[in-house]
Amino acid sequence: MYVSFIIRSISQYVIVVIIISISGFIFIEPNIRFKKVIDKMSDDGIRKQLIRFEQGGIEREVYTSLYDKEAVIRYARSFIGTPHKMKGISKKGIDCSGLVMVVHEKSGISLPHSSQEQARYGKIIFDTDSLERGDLLFYYNSYNSLSFITHVGIYLGDHAFIHSSSKKGVIISKTTDAYWSGKYLFATRFSR
Repeated sequence: MYVSFIIRSISQYVIVVIIISISGFIFIEPNIRFKKVIDKMSDDGIRKQLIRFEQGGIEREVYTSLYDKEAVIRYARSFIGTPHKMKGISKKGIDCSGLVMVVHEKSGISLPHSSQEQARYGKIIFDTDSLERGDLLFYYNSYNSLSFITHVGIYLGDHAFIHSSSKKGVIISKTTDAYWSGKYLFATRFSR
């Protein structure tokens, strides 16, 4: 028999999960990398959304034996100019999470077709100075949605990322653009 308690301290932005089992207490530490993501946000509403997101699970493992981030990037670049299409997954039309899902499938990584759910996979990278080619970048509130995380792209290095824009289709943008830097949350990384 297990009973779970979630203790939240909004003022300190700490989530601690305690599971009581027949054999005693199991203490699960909060994710320090994700705590840093929460701490860097100045908006209390965004912090609360991040806390709720974390409760759904983060840093899920991915099977990476075939993973080649340079092959992923090359394949993603072959989609440049493809028009945006919600729920699309082909060169006839593709959305941001569809692009990430399709290009990773070739390297043996199976991801859901949702930027919010894709953000649950891989190691959290909280510091933009630590970004590497192939990291997935996640953004919030890029369009009206019930999901908190609404956009994803693949980091190319030199402050550039490839993604499917709702207005321009698959393009390369700068992470330093005011629009994207203002909506940036965190990145994730798949490592071999």
